Amino acid sequence: MFVYEMCKGLKLLAEGVSTLGWWIDPETGHKWENATYIDEVPGRYGSDGLKSASIYTYELRHEYSLELGCPGRDWHDVLAEMVGFDRDNQDAYPADGPFIELLHYDYSMETFGPSAARKIVADFDAWNDRASKAMVKVEIYKKDADAPDFLHYKPSKLVGVKHFNDHAFYLTYWWLRSCFANATENGVVRCYYKL
Repeated sequence: MFVYEMCKGLKLLAEGVSTLGWWIDPETGHKWENATYIDEVPGRYGSDGLKSASIYTYELRHEYSLELGCPGRDWHDVLAEMVGFDRDNQDAYPADGPFIELLHYDYSMETFGPSAARKIVADFDAWNDRASKAMVKVEIYKKDADAPDFLHYKPSKLVGVKHFNDHAFYLTYWWLRSCFANATENGVVRCYYKL
């Protein structure tokens, strides 16, 4: 499952720190409390004054899980379909297109600072109406009465397709919007995959 981590109210604690063991205070030997490590400054829309290889304390940290999302499919795939992002031909999409930061593989491990967060929130706002009308396709099957008798199992036959509002997609859409909205001032967002 994908998780977006948001940290807000950042204050620089230490810079020029190695990734190995960064979470341990070298003076006390105890784990840093309310701290996060920024390996690379955000590359998208500027660094926002953040420094690479640095530890920052934060006032608030929250994980936004996509576990709420679309059963049987990835939430990002539904978003890509909605905005016309071709997962197989990613470079054909405009470099500043909506949600490119969430969809293009080049940004999959990116740290997004306040500038990128503001752009992504603007994308969420611009596409809100369309997202609220996202549909899920449901295929309806019945047992095939015409299947030969020698089959112990009579296969199902597709008899129709219905479309219903995809409330799980829209709920997750607003869940992630709030994640990025919380990082628009002195915050960062990162995405990772959680087993």
